[in-house]
Amino acid sequence: MWSRLHLLATLLWAQDTLYLTISEAERQFLQKNLSLIAQHLQIESQKALAWQARLWPNPSFTAEQVDIFTKAEAALPPFLSQPRVNQVALTLSQTILTARKRLKGVALANAEVTLKEAALEELLRQLRYELRSTIATLQREQILIQLLVGEASFLHQLVEQYRALMEKGLIPLSDYFRLQNLHFRIQADLRGVRERWEAAQHTLRQLLQISPPAPIIWVDTTGFFVGSLPNLPPLNILLPCAQERGDVRIAAAQVRIQAASLSVERASAYPDIDFRIMYDRLGGYRLNQWGIGLAFPLPLFNRNQGKITALTYNLRVAELEYEQTLLRAQSEITQVWRKALNLQEQWQKMPHDVVSQYQQATAIYRENLLSGRVSLNDFLNFSQSSREMLTQYVDMQLAAKLLEDELKYVTAGKNCDSAIGESHPKN
Repeated sequence: MWSRLHLLATLLWAQDTLYLTISEAERQFLQKNLSLIAQHLQIESQKALAWQARLWPNPSFTAEQVDIFTKAEAALPPFLSQPRVNQVALTLSQTILTARKRLKGVALANAEVTLKEAALEELLRQLRYELRSTIATLQREQILIQLLVGEASFLHQLVEQYRALMEKGLIPLSDYFRLQNLHFRIQADLRGVRERWEAAQHTLRQLLQISPPAPIIWVDTTGFFVGSLPNLPPLNILLPCAQERGDVRIAAAQVRIQAASLSVERASAYPDIDFRIMYDRLGGYRLNQWGIGLAFPLPLFNRNQGKITALTYNLRVAELEYEQTLLRAQSEITQVWRKALNLQEQWQKMPHDVVSQYQQATAIYRENLLSGRVSLNDFLNFSQSSREMLTQYVDMQLAAKLLEDELKYVTAGKNCDSAIGESHPKN
């Protein structure tokens, strides 16, 4: 079928065609998607800020009391000459952070890195689900295009034959109109399928960062028709997977950030200490004077009470939002799991040789119509019902693929992906 789809794509579109397998599309998506690249850069940026938070404050050096407007009658000697008669005061100070402020700042910066990493996981979860659902939809439209193009081509030839017979008076005009009406319906269906196919092309080009003028993307449909659904683990195994989801990890990181921010603000209530070493020449009772000193603000009025109270409330809000996000994630897993149960029930009642039956029956009916062994009315009824049957079967296969992707989307954990398993292609 893959080679036939290649030929069909070449016949339908004259412009360049890009043929991709699903694995090639996912690899190109991971390498070229600009949103993912930008999110990776944000992580590196936040890691640089975390590294910055580890650094100590720089020391401070001050030189002052240099008298440049001296009233001395004679010229002053050089600054470092003996005896020293120029006045100067030098101060070297270093701020000592108290209450482990630096370590708590590092913890806050690391929490911000965790948030960025969780945001990347959530973005990847969203985009990967969009990519997989778009590819599955594109596969469906390609199969329907192949079906409808074949139907339209045969009916076009048949309509031309019936027109010649109608003009000779060998068949009634009503038969020709009924056949032409079926041809028009198939053309309308083909137009609708192509519009949906173009919409999927537009989405896929954005996800794969394919710049204009963009080629036609033709995705391998091998493995679209499966004979069995993927393994469905018990619900109690899937529910813990909610904690691995990107949105839940973002909510957990917000709790961690608020807790770290509260710790930093509580530490800010304790004043930092400036340790100083001073040298003064000709400014005191001695010629050269050395001294040490300490400086710190007195926390008499402002002990950071407002920020501490605000962040206490913010921490509680973040905890509630985490609980709500986790509950929503678990509810989504339950909903999709029950959808999978319903699909399994329908799947067991559905025959899985529909495609081969359709191909064989279509060839027989076309041959019998041309040879006169089947009436036009029987052929029209068969064409309509068989096409609807095959379309519904393709839709069921698409629903199975989308449900598998949705189950991986709502769990979004590597361990859970392996637990869900893979569907088995038909022989």
